[in-house]
Amino acid sequence: MSSDSTIPKMQKAWMVVRQGKPQIALEFKIDVPVPKPKSGEVLVKVRAAGFNPVAWKLMGTLPTALTKRPHPAEHDLAGVIVDANGSSFSNGDEVIGYIPVSLQFSSRQGALAQYATLPVDNVVLKPAKLSWEEAAGLPLAAHTAVQSLRMGGFDPTKAIFINGGSTAIGIYAIQLAKAMSLHVTATASARNESFVRGVGADKFLDYTARPLAEQLSDDPPEPRFGMILDAAGSLDTALYTNSAAYVKKGGAYVTTGPYPDKSGWMCLLGRWASVVLRPSFLGGTPTTWKIVHVVNIKEDMEMLCTLIERGALRPYVDSTYEFESALDAYDRAMTGRATGKVIVKVE
Repeated sequence: MSSDSTIPKMQKAWMVVRQGKPQIALEFKIDVPVPKPKSGEVLVKVRAAGFNPVAWKLMGTLPTALTKRPHPAEHDLAGVIVDANGSSFSNGDEVIGYIPVSLQFSSRQGALAQYATLPVDNVVLKPAKLSWEEAAGLPLAAHTAVQSLRMGGFDPTKAIFINGGSTAIGIYAIQLAKAMSLHVTATASARNESFVRGVGADKFLDYTARPLAEQLSDDPPEPRFGMILDAAGSLDTALYTNSAAYVKKGGAYVTTGPYPDKSGWMCLLGRWASVVLRPSFLGGTPTTWKIVHVVNIKEDMEMLCTLIERGALRPYVDSTYEFESALDAYDRAMTGRATGKVIVKVE
């Protein structure tokens, strides 16, 4: 049963109603039905929602027929369970929740709403030391970081190169890599050097100075990197194609996944396929190329929360916005200059 018999029938939500940039795709609705949890789900009253690039990128690239619009936007949330629905949770529990893209399309749920239903496996207790805003910035970016590092192989003797050290994924990846005793080289623009070093990077490269592949080829690390994590999802293939100069044999290049520019998906896929699929005996790159496809693993989320409680990991919040100002939050997120998560306070 719900903890509050006054749970409204209707709620406010930012709904994705059409394809386009957020200013075009989103509408603020005040009459969206509050969902009822199905078996195996809980109902959460959302306190804060975290923004992720995948949300606004898919708004602009996927047609409505593939996404079952309308639905509330965004994927990461922190809030209070108001209907535990017979689960192991209790009404009043403070939790962190994650709504993957596939689940959003099938359930039509999203984080940018006053209420959301989630499967119990997509919810964990919020670390007490985190604010609502900090907690809402954890799920997808931290999940991506830990699963990317796992794809590259947990080896404490390795050095790692993280492209996009000031991105939300990069920030978590730096901290997780340091918790594994890895030597971390990370990139950002020069203005973010002190921030990235403060997060934990041992060495810093300014990607605006000159191409990263040139910088690394001219001064390769010793020992060479065991892994490159492209947390920025770079469109440029040069960092990968030149990686034999700075990644050791058997090393991996793991990317969070580039999204197309104005040239579109086909040009992007053709550009990467031409270098990734080329065998080494025909001039291809020997470094293994992998793209991380994030899946919800509750044990990963619980592990991340444990690291937070121990002080080995912390979320970084770039900025917070009121619920009605979500479009301003998207403006900030889409600059690509946020250091940490952009958060909207829902309640």
